[in-house]
Amino acid sequence: MPPEKSYTLTAVPMGNSNAYLLTAGASSVLVDAGCSGNINKLEAALKQNNLKFSDLKLVILTHTHSDHVGCLAEIRERSGAKVLVHEAEAGNLEKGYTPFPKGTMWFSKVISGVAKGLLSSKAKYSPLKADLVIKSEYDLKDYLPGVKAKVIPTPGHTAGSISVILENKDAVVGDTLFNVMSWTVFPPFANDEKQLFRSWEKLAETNCATFYPGHGKELPIAKLVDNYRKLSTRV
Repeated sequence: MPPEKSYTLTAVPMGNSNAYLLTAGASSVLVDAGCSGNINKLEAALKQNNLKFSDLKLVILTHTHSDHVGCLAEIRERSGAKVLVHEAEAGNLEKGYTPFPKGTMWFSKVISGVAKGLLSSKAKYSPLKADLVIKSEYDLKDYLPGVKAKVIPTPGHTAGSISVILENKDAVVGDTLFNVMSWTVFPPFANDEKQLFRSWEKLAETNCATFYPGHGKELPIAKLVDNYRKLSTRV
């Protein structure tokens, strides 16, 4: 049998995106903050894990699109948790606005075009100044003691996209991977496809067995590798 993990990872659907609750002993970290109006989903997940908001010590933002930061201001107010973001998007967070990304497929290109005009207000959220602004790998030893965990830059979907690597077993990847359509994990939106595939390479090199995306269910490394082989030649 594989050794027992030194942490627990709980998916928390918060609207049309996933947040993830990471717990090691008495310490808890949240990855992403879901869509606005879904704070009750997180509260329920905390209770199921015998936790309360004050047990949250850090919120990591895989990126700053509104569907990943919608409940952030309320979470920080109720928990006092610190907020971590990549420096490429810290300014967006402070303004409370992150531009809609480029489409990578015919239908998402149409959506992106419409969103940048008619739906631009949907990209707004409560502005907030991050406590921790990173530009390279960041060790999470102070927040998940006893766990070999780190944040790594995985740009492509956005310039400041990051992922959380847990003991080279699990990876929480935000929108660097999508697992909504059965035949692909390629995100329908990405500002830089070349960077995205380099980030896929970096994720595969961690040898994590399972990847947890911002949209859809977890997926095995075999699916990531297969998609990389099929799709990386497109750029």
